[in-house]
Amino acid sequence: MSRISHLNFWPNRKVARLLAVVFMLVLVALILPRNTQATGADTFQISFKGQSANASFFSTDASGCVGTFVSIFANDGSFKETGMPKTVESGASIFIDQFDSCTQTSILFGVGIVTLAADEFQIDKKLDSAMLNTTIEVFDFVSNTSIPIDITLNWTGIGGSFRSKGHFQAMTPGFKVNSHFDGTQRNAEASATVTDGTTNFTPEPAFADLASNNTGEVRITHF
Repeated sequence: MSRISHLNFWPNRKVARLLAVVFMLVLVALILPRNTQATGADTFQISFKGQSANASFFSTDASGCVGTFVSIFANDGSFKETGMPKTVESGASIFIDQFDSCTQTSILFGVGIVTLAADEFQIDKKLDSAMLNTTIEVFDFVSNTSIPIDITLNWTGIGGSFRSKGHFQAMTPGFKVNSHFDGTQRNAEASATVTDGTTNFTPEPAFADLASNNTGEVRITHF
C-alpha cells in the first residue's frame, strides 16, 4: 500500500482535495454492489455530484519523527455506479496515516466511511460555511482493528468562489485509479477535533475547501 504522510512534501491544495475525493470514492466502491456485467469484472466506475467539503491536516510531533496526515471528505449529493440506479445520500470519509520516519515504522494507517444523517453534515449553498459532526469507525491496517473516531469539523469560506477542474491518476500494486471533477470551489479555513478519545489527530491548520461538483468520476482498474 502506498504511503503519503512520510514523504518529504506538504501536499498542495489541489492534490489534497483530489486525494480526499479519491479516498471517499474508493471506499464507496468497496461497499456498493458491483455490477460486473456493466463495468467489467476488473473495472469499477462511479460518478458523483453535489456539495462537498474537504480538509487535510499534516503535523509533526515534538521529536520531529512522527508525522500525521489526516484527510476528511464529506459530500451531500449523489453517487452512481455505471449500470446501477443512482444512490442519493450524504456521506463522509476519513483517512489517517501516522508514520515514524526515524524508525521507518507505520503507527496507524486507517480508513473509514459513514452514511450521514441530515443533521450531521450541513453545507451552505453559497459555500459560505459547512459543519461535520459525526463518528466514523476507522479500520487500522497496522493493528487490524477498528477504532471509533469522533469528528467535529467546521469550515468557513474565504475569498471568492472559482471554477475548478482537476484530474488525478495513481497506481498501486495491482490497481490504477483515475479521477476527475468539474465544479465550483471556494477556499476555506477549517478547525477540527478528530480524536480516538486520547489523541487529537488534527492539532495544526488545514488545507480546506468547499465545493459544488457538477460532475465527477472515479474509475478503478484491477489488473
